[in-house]
Amino acid sequence: MSENLAKLAHKIDFSEENEDKKTDDTRNGLPVKEREENDTKEAAAFQNQQKPWESVKTKLRDALTEVSVLYDVINIARMNREPPYQYMMLEKVSGETSSPNNEFAVKLLEKKKSLEVAAKILQTGANRMKHSSSSEKKALVEQRNFHNELLCLRQNWRLKRVGNNILGDLSFRTSGSRFWHTGTFEVTKTSEEEFEETEKRGVPPCSLKVTVPSDLEGTSFIRVLIQEGETEIASAYLMQSSRAQISLDSHWQQRLEAAQNVLFCKELFAQIAREAVQLKAPIPHIVVGNQIISSIIPGVQLVIRLCHDSSMSSSNVSAPPEKNAHQNIDLEQSLHQLLRELHHSNLNGPTPRPVTASFSFNNKKRRLAGPLALDRREIAEIQQTECVLEKILKQSRHIVLRDRTAKVLDDMAASTQDPLIMVHWSVLQQQLQATVRVFISSPGYEHFARTSMQLNIGYEDIKAILKDGRTVHLSYQEKDLRNLLTCQISEDRVSAVYDLAKSLRMQIIHYNFFVGVGPPPKLGNASAIVFATPNGRKMISLRSDPVEGPRVMIQDELNTREKSDVVTDLKWEVFPSGFQEVDMTKIPGRNFVHKMELLIGNLAHE
Repeated sequence: MSENLAKLAHKIDFSEENEDKKTDDTRNGLPVKEREENDTKEAAAFQNQQKPWESVKTKLRDALTEVSVLYDVINIARMNREPPYQYMMLEKVSGETSSPNNEFAVKLLEKKKSLEVAAKILQTGANRMKHSSSSEKKALVEQRNFHNELLCLRQNWRLKRVGNNILGDLSFRTSGSRFWHTGTFEVTKTSEEEFEETEKRGVPPCSLKVTVPSDLEGTSFIRVLIQEGETEIASAYLMQSSRAQISLDSHWQQRLEAAQNVLFCKELFAQIAREAVQLKAPIPHIVVGNQIISSIIPGVQLVIRLCHDSSMSSSNVSAPPEKNAHQNIDLEQSLHQLLRELHHSNLNGPTPRPVTASFSFNNKKRRLAGPLALDRREIAEIQQTECVLEKILKQSRHIVLRDRTAKVLDDMAASTQDPLIMVHWSVLQQQLQATVRVFISSPGYEHFARTSMQLNIGYEDIKAILKDGRTVHLSYQEKDLRNLLTCQISEDRVSAVYDLAKSLRMQIIHYNFFVGVGPPPKLGNASAIVFATPNGRKMISLRSDPVEGPRVMIQDELNTREKSDVVTDLKWEVFPSGFQEVDMTKIPGRNFVHKMELLIGNLAHE
């Protein structure tokens, strides 16, 4: 870089300055105008005669000057001299240094800001307290605004204007209802006298007044009762607790909801009463006033009652019925759902099928149905639908069967101690089907001796699936299930002894659940097992009767021949004797299987 600067410096002609001074001296004697003209001409000539590297030369000269000055400054600052001779020093470039005065000013500003925030909060709170009375007055004024109330009413209910009157609709016609009641109510503006009366009674004022038909005033609910004689099996209430207490001072929204609930209950009861008259049953249905009586099974009745209280005074408000232990939630839900399903079916018909819709096939072969065609009876079954009363009867019949099954299982489990009965109800159940698993086992021997059974409870019968895969259909009578459980307990004793004998290496001679020898049992079939000890000297026979219980018998050996030198086989020396019954009550043990284990162990070691 220095060599390049030296070369460029040699190329500069420094004699041009003297020539410029001579020209200036000669120009001084001329007039001003002529001198200006000459200057402009010389400047233009100088610009024309300027060399192409002249700008580069000037920039390099300025850069060289600055670099040399910077170099001299750095050298002076780096000289290590004593402080009196130190002419210059360098310091680091940094931000503003914080002094104690600055820190104090910053803290003061922070406190000022925090005080301003606190002052604003206090000021807003004071303003709210100051204007609270005025806001309450404004709220009362807004409540008196009829148009705001009417806007809220239109958001929830259907309204229309007929002349100078405003009418509303409470019915379910838009959802598919065909009930005869119109469900029309009238909306009017509250007068000043009525407004003042409500304020005197301490009731929140309302600028809107609703007039409901007289037959829809009050509260209503439907009670479904399943009873056997005078005992109650299950009950359900079609009602809403929020609409159970309505008076004239209630808000218009609550009054309209209560009126619509009354209309819903009346429509449902009218539909069930119509179906009860039309249905043909072995025992005719009885419809008397606001009560329907139907027979579910012999001895069990279904009672449906419509309860309506039209009193609107605040002192005589009817209280909702209290819940009891027999209240069935599933039946309540189905009552809400059945009428809505009927409304939905009225609007949305069934999907057309090939047997109900018309087809125009040109080909004759395509028009023929063939051997898999539906006949008239099958087509009628497809088009037939169940009514609301039939669905309620089915569900009620299922509730009765489920209640009886639970009662029988609880009684058998409480009365039978040997073996034990364990019941497991399925959590996932349907309205018309329930599942329960029954396990029969002896305490201490559950790992190899256990009898299982599954009960599928429907609405017509009970389907029992046994351990070996057999299926038994039981009626609604309790004795059928009780007899089945008694037979299963008898078979469980024999199967437990069979598994025990196999584990103790006994010789199984006979094993059967359907014994045809001996006196016929009073209930079911007798089961039996015969096995011998490992040495074959003694035999044990077990016969289990469902009613009489188990009988254990032992066959011993008798030595009736003298020893002979000709016959040497031992089997000809010992002859079996007859069977002798064992008194199992005198044998110690926790249960029957434990007693059999002690007996077998004693006989095997003799």
